[in-house]
Amino acid sequence: MERKFESGTSRMDNNSGESGAACLTAPQAEVRNLISSLLRAPSPGPDLVNHYYTLCIPFYREFLGNHWHTGYYLPHGPIGPQDQLRMERRIAESADLASASDVLEVGCGIGGPACHLASRTAVRYRGLTPNSVQLELARKLARESNLEDRVSFDLGSASELPYPDDSFDAVLFFESPCHFPDRARFFREVYRVLRPGGRLAGEDWLAAEGVSELDRERYLRPICEIWAMTPPGTPLSYAADMTAAGLEVKEAVDLRAEMPLLRGFIVSPNERAELAKEIALTTDPMRRMIMEGLRLLGEGAQAGAFTIARFLAVKKARHGP
Repeated sequence: MERKFESGTSRMDNNSGESGAACLTAPQAEVRNLISSLLRAPSPGPDLVNHYYTLCIPFYREFLGNHWHTGYYLPHGPIGPQDQLRMERRIAESADLASASDVLEVGCGIGGPACHLASRTAVRYRGLTPNSVQLELARKLARESNLEDRVSFDLGSASELPYPDDSFDAVLFFESPCHFPDRARFFREVYRVLRPGGRLAGEDWLAAEGVSELDRERYLRPICEIWAMTPPGTPLSYAADMTAAGLEVKEAVDLRAEMPLLRGFIVSPNERAELAKEIALTTDPMRRMIMEGLRLLGEGAQAGAFTIARFLAVKKARHGP
């Protein structure tokens, strides 16, 4: 039976995916080599993360569609793709995207948030990805959405944004800095490319504040290995790096305090038992790795070790000559 994430990162339903992963998967030997490399690496470098995302594309499209991030959940009602769109709107509203002219999204995946947010505003939207396969899929989505005149995508690194100083009114991210090798450098680059008064807004996977070293090892290290993450920061460490880059942090909100975040994770005994059965029946190593990742996310979130936070920071306007 094909499965599909209900929203974001960690829940599934029985709907079939947008693309048939079964006919697009990489050779199993290549997947096993990737998994072995992720388990050996103390922190995955850019090439390893890029390889992971290339091999994951069919599964992410099947499970997540075009929006590769967590949802913004309501207290009641069904969980589904509308939660991911709600998260994008939440971040866009915090950045006052309606008043922006030029917007950059760093780590844009295959273009889902870019096309969604551009369709709701009049902005000129650029997406940046280090992955050439994602780049072509994102450009295809913009064409199919009739947004090529305002949505474009580039190949490049978050550590060296390929844009001049003072280029954008807003920079967004959706769960991409957790893969960056140098987040502090990324925030410095954001400061450089933002115009005075420009906003940085986004959400990311994080370690909860105050998590013990024991829980980091028990919960967070396996999550990082499976999801190709660098060692996770916390809401406060992200805010500190933004401040050090010259940005004024307006919001650093652990989303557990703002919405029922655990609704997006596999935490109930029945859900865990169902997932265990799916894992046992799965022969594809990449699919099994992703399902194991879902299990680990649920355990880490329920234990209070793993969380997601959103941020808003501003580049102060210049005054005087």
